Amino acid sequence: MFRPYVSKAQLPAAQNASLVSPPVPTTPHATVAYSAPVVHAISQENRLIFHLGSVGAYDRVHDLQEKYDEMYHEMQALRGKEILKKDVHDLCLVLNVQIPHKFKLPDFEKYKGTSCPKDHLTMYVRKMSTHANDHQVLIHYFQDSLTGVALKWYMNLDRAEI
Repeated sequence: MFRPYVSKAQLPAAQNASLVSPPVPTTPHATVAYSAPVVHAISQENRLIFHLGSVGAYDRVHDLQEKYDEMYHEMQALRGKEILKKDVHDLCLVLNVQIPHKFKLPDFEKYKGTSCPKDHLTMYVRKMSTHANDHQVLIHYFQDSLTGVALKWYMNLDRAEI
């Protein structure tokens, strides 16, 4: 900024002159005020909302819930968890059995428990002779050669007793 400078010697004697300091520019002090956003919360009830106009919608949903529960309990019963209390691995006589590709089980005369068991075993092993070295397959399919009391006895055996 350009200011003219006048010395005291250049001023006329009749005038009483004094130097005036230039005005200091001042900026107004500004304060910034802000507040946190205001959140309005409305409590809500846990009621089911239906978009159907009829009052019977609640009854239909209730009926569907009952049907679902009934089907769920039937499926649990089919799985046998409530009845058997056993895992699938507990029911298998031979774990990880490898069934040969295109295997066809021969026809057997079913053992009923009234004839000689040694004869039945001989007949079974001879018909399964192509798999005589595969003990897992022999054990796995032996139950198919039994019926009646003999099958019931065999099914009640523990895996360690086979």
